[in-house]
Amino acid sequence: MKEPSMPQFNLENRKNDELFTEENDDAEALLTSGNLAGAARKLVEIVELDPCNYRAYNTIGLIAWIRKAWQDALGMFLKSVNLKPDYTDALLNLFDAALKLHCVWEIEPFFKRAGLLRPFDQEIKTIHQCIISEGDGIYKSERALRIGTYNPRLDAAEALIAEGNFDDATKQFIKIHDAEGPSDRGFCGLGVISFHQQRYADAFSLFAESVKLNPTSCDNFLNMLDAAKACGRQNDAKALFQSYLNKFPFLKELETKFETDNSIG
Repeated sequence: MKEPSMPQFNLENRKNDELFTEENDDAEALLTSGNLAGAARKLVEIVELDPCNYRAYNTIGLIAWIRKAWQDALGMFLKSVNLKPDYTDALLNLFDAALKLHCVWEIEPFFKRAGLLRPFDQEIKTIHQCIISEGDGIYKSERALRIGTYNPRLDAAEALIAEGNFDDATKQFIKIHDAEGPSDRGFCGLGVISFHQQRYADAFSLFAESVKLNPTSCDNFLNMLDAAKACGRQNDAKALFQSYLNKFPFLKELETKFETDNSIG
């Protein structure tokens, strides 16, 4: 594994941290309300007046994230952290973006530097240790599974399903599986196709595999349950669900579905 170099942090001419606080507050309020365009305009105004406003760049990154422009989001979070290396919000967003884009090792130096600046920040310390110790295993962590990995080939295959082009979608999912290995999205996509084709037993098996690969996805469990009810395998679905319930307590919200819901959909 190639050792990443320590990034150069550009702190020259950075303006006072308190500048544009009100404007940043306004932009974040617009973002929270769902007005992405209004927030973006406000943020552009801020960075035009203060090109080193780390808080604004972080929020621009959030807008890119919401729009699923993953590379743009990563770039903005990097810019924010370059300007303020111990800015925790941007560091955490940077970590999530790196998980999404499968490039966590590249951001290790940023967490190393932040750890030196904030030696008592346990969250930064923990993430840095995970990056160093877990290697590629970090992409199988609960946090990574819930974020998901960006894969344009899977996006394209899923788009074919949305168009109702099941034959081409099936071919694409199989090609991706052969080239890249199994994924929960791949099994889920094939399960959706099988369900639409009323091959419910096959759909159940495929959704069960998607659950095993990503047990943090509530959608995976609900898809499996629908297929189970259609082919009479509710008990099997419930058993698989129960096996993950203690490990992932947030799944508790689905428990009544597996106990009482006997309808499809």
